[in-house]
Amino acid sequence: MRPRYTRHCEAQKAPKQSIRLRLLRALRALAMTVPQQALILLILFYASGCGEVTYPKEKLTESVVKLCKREYGIDIDVQLAGKTLVIYLPLTNLFNLKLALSESAQEKIQDALLSASRVVLSTDAAIDFYCIIAQDIRLPEIQLVIIKYIDDVKRAFFHDISRGEYFKRSIIDINENPQAKKEKPITDVFDKMKLEKEQQEKVLDDFFRSPPSSLKGIGYWSGKFYAKDITLPEFLAEQIAGRVRLRFRETEGLTKYALRSVNGKFIDKEGGGLFLISFNAEVLLFAAAPEEKKVIEEEIFANVFEVVGNVIYGYKFRDFSLAEMTEISSNTKLTVLKEDIYLFKGKKLPIGAIVGGL
Repeated sequence: MRPRYTRHCEAQKAPKQSIRLRLLRALRALAMTVPQQALILLILFYASGCGEVTYPKEKLTESVVKLCKREYGIDIDVQLAGKTLVIYLPLTNLFNLKLALSESAQEKIQDALLSASRVVLSTDAAIDFYCIIAQDIRLPEIQLVIIKYIDDVKRAFFHDISRGEYFKRSIIDINENPQAKKEKPITDVFDKMKLEKEQQEKVLDDFFRSPPSSLKGIGYWSGKFYAKDITLPEFLAEQIAGRVRLRFRETEGLTKYALRSVNGKFIDKEGGGLFLISFNAEVLLFAAAPEEKKVIEEEIFANVFEVVGNVIYGYKFRDFSLAEMTEISSNTKLTVLKEDIYLFKGKKLPIGAIVGGL
C-alpha cells in the first residue's frame, strides 16, 4: 500500500525566536556533562549488590526523599503514579537574569536525576519512567519537566547508546504550569465574587482538578501532583515531536524552514494504535515558486518521516498499525504503514517510495 498524500499550501508568517532555545541548550549541556564513567560505576555498585534490594518498593518514595536530602541537601516531594516515579523539585533560582537555567539549578536538577536513577535501578518496584518537575518557588507558573525511560537509563549507563542519543531520548519541556493555567482564571472570578476559600477549594476539586490525560498536563500546583502513569507509545510520540524540533533547528540544510509548531500523539485503537504527528512548517527566506513547492514538501516530509522511523525502529516498537504526519496550515497528510516503516529502516524501501506521491 502506497503512502497517501494530499496537498494544499497557504502562506504563513515566520515565528519569532523564544527563550526556549536558550533554555534547552543549557539543558543539553547539563545532560552532556554528566560524568559517564562515574555513572557506570554507580549502576554496577547499586544494581548488583548480591541480590539485595537497596530500595524496597514499600519505601520507594521515602527513599528518594531521604537520598536527596542526605547526599545533596535538597528537599523534594515524591509521588508514584502506577509505574511512573514523579519528583517535585522546588528551587529558589531556576532561571538567571538572562532567562537561562542558573548554574545552581542545573546542579540540583542533575542531583535529582542521579538520585532518581539510583533508586529505580535498585528497587523491586516495577518502574518504567521517572519524571522531574522543577519550579522556581517565586514563579511556579513556569515549570521544567524532564521525563526519562528506565530502559534508556540502563542502556546509557552501559554504553549501549551514546550520550547524544540518550539526551535525545529524554523529554525536556519548559511550559506554563497547566494546572495553574486552568485554575487562575477561575480563582480570579471567585475572588471578585468574594467566595470563601473553603467553597473555592470545593468547586476546584469537583470540577477543575483531575489527573492529566496526556504528558502535556503533567505538573505540580498548590501542593498537589498532577501526574499520570506514562506509557511507552505516548512517550515515543512526544519524543518524536521533540526530535523533529531538534532536527529542524540544528541541521544546517533545514534552517531555511520555520517550524512553527510540532505535536506528537498516540491513539490507542483495537487492531493497532496510531502515531499522529502534526506540524506547521514553512520556508523562511523566500516565497517558493509553484514548481519548487513539490521539492520543498518532499524535503520537509522526508525529514519528519525519518525521525518517526528512527524513533520507532530504535525502540523496536511494533504495537501500532500506522503513523500519520500532517502539515497543519495546508492540511497535507502522509500516512505510512508500520510494515513500510520497518522496510525503510531495513533499507528495503527507499525514501522516494515513501514521499514519491507528492
